[in-house]
Amino acid sequence: MALALTVTKQWYDGKKVFVVGTIVASGSYATGGDTINFTSLGIPSSQGAFWVKFNSLNGYGYTFAPGTTQANGKVRINTASNTELGAGAYPAGITGDTIVYFALFEIR
Repeated sequence: MALALTVTKQWYDGKKVFVVGTIVASGSYATGGDTINFTSLGIPSSQGAFWVKFNSLNGYGYTFAPGTTQANGKVRINTASNTELGAGAYPAGITGDTIVYFALFEIR
């Protein structure tokens, strides 16, 4: 279970931090979602993301469940038939996918 995140752009409007980046999946998926960790990306917020949108080129559906910190949000992955991906090694369609995210963080 590993989602490696990079930041390609970030900015803030005085109230929120806007972050755009990419995700590369490796390892295995756990039922209920894989943890998404923003802590090492230098995001100037003490809060976890409150909203994340994903874009996939390979037809998988990625949804976000906020955590209590930047380290413990979850990404749930659905297949093209709109059922959750089964637990186990990520398929090539996900490890080779181009996954772009757009995340919002509050500034406090």
